[in-house]
Amino acid sequence: MDLAKRGTSGCFCDLMYDVINQGLCMGCGTCAASCPVHAITLEFGKPQGERDLCIKCGSCYGACPRSFFNLDVISEFENISEIIAKALKDGESDD
Repeated sequence: MDLAKRGTSGCFCDLMYDVINQGLCMGCGTCAASCPVHAITLEFGKPQGERDLCIKCGSCYGACPRSFFNLDVISEFENISEIIAKALKDGESDD
């Protein structure tokens, strides 16, 4: 959705701001693998981009499995996880 809002272009700096700097990057390397000009490398498990090489195609952002996350949604996932854990615990006590 975020990539669609940006139009037909995006750059590594978008991925850096929205995913890496937010602590959402899991170091999978999908962004580096999708970059057609090899402007992204992985160093110590985190992507590093060469801004001079970036052609602003947006493929890294579109390929990133975490680019759709935002910090507002993460708190909801934590609440859901707690509810599921409680339900499982209650189910065990009924046995």
